[in-house]
Amino acid sequence: MRRFFAALCGVLFTASFAPFNLWFCALALVPLFALVARSETPSRGFGVGFWFGLSFFAVHLFWLPNSLSNYFGPAAWLLYLVAPIVAAFWGLVALVARLLGGRGDGTLALLPALWLLMEWARTQGVFAFPWGSVGYLWTGTPVAQTADLGGVYGLSLLTLVMAALLAAPFVNEADRAYGSSPAIRPVYTPLIVTLLLGFSAWGYGLYRLGQGVTPPDQQALLVQGNTDPLGRALGTSPDIEVYIDLTQNAVSTAVLRPELVIWPEGAILRESLEGMEGEANRLRVAASAEGSDIVTGASVWVSDAGGFRGYNAVYSLSDANVVDRYDKVYLVPFGEGIPFVRQLEGIYTTIYGWFGLGAFSRVPGEAGIVPLQLPDHLAAAYICYESVFPQVSRQMVLRGADLLVNISNDAWFGRGAGAEQHFQMGLMRAVETRRYLLRAGNDGVTAVADPLGRVQARLPRFTANSLTANFTYLSGQTPYVRFGDWAVWLAGLYAFFAGVVVFSRRA
Repeated sequence: MRRFFAALCGVLFTASFAPFNLWFCALALVPLFALVARSETPSRGFGVGFWFGLSFFAVHLFWLPNSLSNYFGPAAWLLYLVAPIVAAFWGLVALVARLLGGRGDGTLALLPALWLLMEWARTQGVFAFPWGSVGYLWTGTPVAQTADLGGVYGLSLLTLVMAALLAAPFVNEADRAYGSSPAIRPVYTPLIVTLLLGFSAWGYGLYRLGQGVTPPDQQALLVQGNTDPLGRALGTSPDIEVYIDLTQNAVSTAVLRPELVIWPEGAILRESLEGMEGEANRLRVAASAEGSDIVTGASVWVSDAGGFRGYNAVYSLSDANVVDRYDKVYLVPFGEGIPFVRQLEGIYTTIYGWFGLGAFSRVPGEAGIVPLQLPDHLAAAYICYESVFPQVSRQMVLRGADLLVNISNDAWFGRGAGAEQHFQMGLMRAVETRRYLLRAGNDGVTAVADPLGRVQARLPRFTANSLTANFTYLSGQTPYVRFGDWAVWLAGLYAFFAGVVVFSRRA
């Protein structure tokens, strides 16, 4: 019965995220925390956390098996296996908290910190997958503005602490590891503390929203060709001429020539922009003719003494000349970077061959996370999946970037909620860094957001069009940019010392 109730709460928790954005459904965490704290054994705590997570991810990631069904058919449902895998992480947090904290308050005291550490761990390594991070549920609310202080992890910690406080009155005195009388700790105290935290965060957000932003004084042209790079590689999607035509038509009718023209990930597939053949030549001629600086996605393939390597890159061009290139560091597991491809090359080749695809694997950029040099500015130009990793934009801004540029290939999401979730997670980067965000997607989402994370304009998905985006270059460093993920370090230190104290008192 507890697992069934936990699963229902997990479904309710889904509504707090995109595309529903009902942030108050985060209250579903409260019964989860109470059930874990009251579980008779650590293994039962794992079961509660796992079933909550499984139902949550089963709904939250329902777009996943449909995303590549056009290419893999029914086999695409194998992607759904990620749901029980990530749900096991939530169950593991519940197990460890219950094991160290014992039944009652000790578990509640450890759950927020351990949960946050788990969220951070899910963004590391070749299998990094941050979907479902709690802090993103505040996107579009005043509370999201506190991300300039502690990033999305700070928002997660705030939410988890409030959930633990609200769960405390539902943990019976008999369940408390070290019970205290109501006279010492009244049941309404957690509610008061929760309200103080919530109203403080909401009030800070209203204050920041009231301050406004620096008005835009520049224009960019964001081009959405409604193409699919994988389809282009297979000869089933329009070619680069779509982007050239859209760009030339928009620039020729513009009152002011845009300073930047931004094309999405995968606009250039076959040739290196350092060359002058094929697609590369056509793009460079177009860039020279229009007179705007261009930022575009491209594939780069290098064959030298070190072997054959592929990079997913973004270029900046000025007067038809290459100014700079950034190579993507955080690769999509199994989509770009294939884990342990050298050790398991035969297996991957066989499986991918079943679908008529080669088992290619790109490599991370060797230069690391660095901003892209424009003719007169530095841009935090990151690619697709990198938009959900706060450390990417933070490092680029820390190194001088005064604008966020996110190029993306969202065609593989299909028509489910995945693309909108991806977009809304990326909006948090504008708030964390207080920079304008220009986003160009091949079939959407193409949009411009201000430094408060508010969408100023966007194109509908699945259309071939261009968007004039107003922005300005901004300087300065937010506390989050300057100090980074201090919330994670704080959670780690707290979890260590609190775990030692709680465990020793139980011994």
